[in-house]
Amino acid sequence: MTEENNTNQKGILDLLTPQQTFFVGLIGGVLVLCTIGFFILLGIVLKGGVATSGVKSISGSDSEGPKKFSQCLDDGKYADAIKQDFNLGASIGVQGTPATFINGYLVSGALPASAMSDVIDDLFRGEVPFIDDYEALRMDSGDLQKVDMPDLPNAEWIGGKNATVSLVEFSDFECSFCARFTPSVEQVLDQYGDKIKFTYRHFPLSFHPNAQKAAEAFECAKEQGQWKEMHDKLFELSAASNLNIDSYKKAATELGLK
Repeated sequence: MTEENNTNQKGILDLLTPQQTFFVGLIGGVLVLCTIGFFILLGIVLKGGVATSGVKSISGSDSEGPKKFSQCLDDGKYADAIKQDFNLGASIGVQGTPATFINGYLVSGALPASAMSDVIDDLFRGEVPFIDDYEALRMDSGDLQKVDMPDLPNAEWIGGKNATVSLVEFSDFECSFCARFTPSVEQVLDQYGDKIKFTYRHFPLSFHPNAQKAAEAFECAKEQGQWKEMHDKLFELSAASNLNIDSYKKAATELGLK
């Protein structure tokens, strides 16, 4: 048999050097993988979208949560109410959080309970609060402004229905100072009981990305009569740096909301 006939009977790979054979195999493997990938993606698209296992949905939540609460939160039912609260606070002098009005006297900052008690006690005695009388206030905020409190839409109160001293707090669930201030509020509420009343209003700061939805979660819980319980849950989540849609819905489940 001639050399020419032997050559014709050899495969094309036999004619390549080992280096050439390697590169031909590599290119072939890549083409096979690309083909497989193409058909996988095509199948996903034909089924209606990309798989979402382990990935947040567009709404930012993987958790369904209680149906009524979740729909309220996902639909942004109270988004406008939060903005109205913010505008209301700004109109009466709120510039940061926490900001608390004690019978219309604005005291700013994460104050100790004793600082608020001093003002409350003077009000009970019928005395006009004066900033120079309160060292803690003077050192912290330096001012004690009196404003005419407007009507608070949909206000719900803790404390005595006919209490003569009211505390109105404008706050932000993502604010670390607000979280630090919460125990002071609780201490004052325990100290005075039904002699005072307290309500919470929203002032979500623009640089806190989770504050708006947290405020909406509060309102959705308030709709079901559990605003204070959600208030406490949200500040717990804030302290744990765990403010997100899923955690709000989990909290709603734990509270037994619908």
